Amino acid sequence: MSSLNTMQLIGETFIALTESTPPEKISISDIVSASGKNRKTFYYHFADKNALVAWIFRRDLGTVLTNRFEESLLVYEPERSKDGASSYPFYLFAKRGVRSLDHAAFFEAFADCIESRRRFYAKVLRDTTPDGLREYLHRLYVPALRDDVRFILSNRYLKEENVTFLSEFYTGAFLSYFFRRTLELPSRPLRADIGPFANIVHTSLENVIKEQQLSRIL
Repeated sequence: MSSLNTMQLIGETFIALTESTPPEKISISDIVSASGKNRKTFYYHFADKNALVAWIFRRDLGTVLTNRFEESLLVYEPERSKDGASSYPFYLFAKRGVRSLDHAAFFEAFADCIESRRRFYAKVLRDTTPDGLREYLHRLYVPALRDDVRFILSNRYLKEENVTFLSEFYTGAFLSYFFRRTLELPSRPLRADIGPFANIVHTSLENVIKEQQLSRIL
């Protein structure tokens, strides 16, 4: 069995186990026993259970992005990770103009990824520990949004701490929205209320940066 197939087996086994047991109560021993593997094999591929959860998400999202978009639009991590998660794209870079980005399709893909395994993601997203999926995704997307801010700025000046603030703020905004909607009961489609505002993160970024730059001139 190839390394990828082994990882797929371990991932699907864990997902199946969460149907009857809360994720936090599932041990590595439970996973390897149910998958027919051993602990050495698990740790060869994943540092721990949190790394497994992150890999499952990256695989799911990467598959959606690869199926929907041209390779030239896909964004990957600059450094490869041990567990292979970095081999999957996690974001888009879709220019709409000189200083404009249209990432509406990305946010739709992000929502659809979670929707495809909503029961599973609702369970693992309850984990608010520093190594859980929530914090992992925040760490993953802040640098990507920082690059977006710099693209929108182009050659215009903004203090680096302000660039960091904008990237952290808008990352937190979009993730918080999807996390809350995933967990809420009764559940409704994640995209139900977005309507024509799927690109609100980048439209808002462009507007606040434009206003700030104009205020410097006036």
